[in-house]
Amino acid sequence: MGVFASFVDFLNRGGPAMYALLILSIVSIGIVLERMYFFSKQHSDPNRLLREIGDRVSKDDLNGAIAVCDRNRGMLPKILQFGLYRHEKSRADISDALSISLLEQLNALEANLSIIGTVAVIAPFVGLFGTVLGIIRAFNDIALKGNSTPAVVAAGVSEALVTTAAGLAVAVIAVIFFNYFKSRIKSFNQEMIVAANKLAEMLAFHNAGAPIPTELYTPQTARRGGLPPPAPAPRPTGPAGK
Repeated sequence: MGVFASFVDFLNRGGPAMYALLILSIVSIGIVLERMYFFSKQHSDPNRLLREIGDRVSKDDLNGAIAVCDRNRGMLPKILQFGLYRHEKSRADISDALSISLLEQLNALEANLSIIGTVAVIAPFVGLFGTVLGIIRAFNDIALKGNSTPAVVAAGVSEALVTTAAGLAVAVIAVIFFNYFKSRIKSFNQEMIVAANKLAEMLAFHNAGAPIPTELYTPQTARRGGLPPPAPAPRPTGPAGK
């Protein structure tokens, strides 16, 4: 009860602006927790997923490839499954379908993120507004009481500045999480684009009846002890190389 009473007293010192900042911080924390949970549900190993799909496509088992997507969670399996259902289409049609699915999933990645960005922008202004109101109230009290000693003025200004500090704290935390989620979204987006392009290539080879290059679904580091294959030795030049 003592901690709660102190917290309520701290809010009352800042006035209405402190309650507005409290609401903004609660909204931000709720969105951060929701986004954390959302990202935790995404597929964590796109290379393994692409390898399983590639193995089945190379064996002409498209239904098995679709089943692989069904067994995995997250956005990437849904995107790849969207393309697998259209495996008989041309390469251009498959790429268009994958692009549409990518855009839909990108909207899901960025859901509610603009709210955190808005909180990061307006929180300092809310705090500054509370400070201005607090200073006005402090000087009104001084005028009514007729007591204008430096100690009284300093106490009133100090109390008014509480909302500025609170607003900056809320804004800093919101900016940190906003940039963190933006970085995660960029990473996810790049992974999904690469995987979608590789799937489109695999289906193009499959439809043409050509063998699918294993490089499309097997990472280079998975071969030869984790190193890429050595480059061929250059051919000698000059009379000796003829």
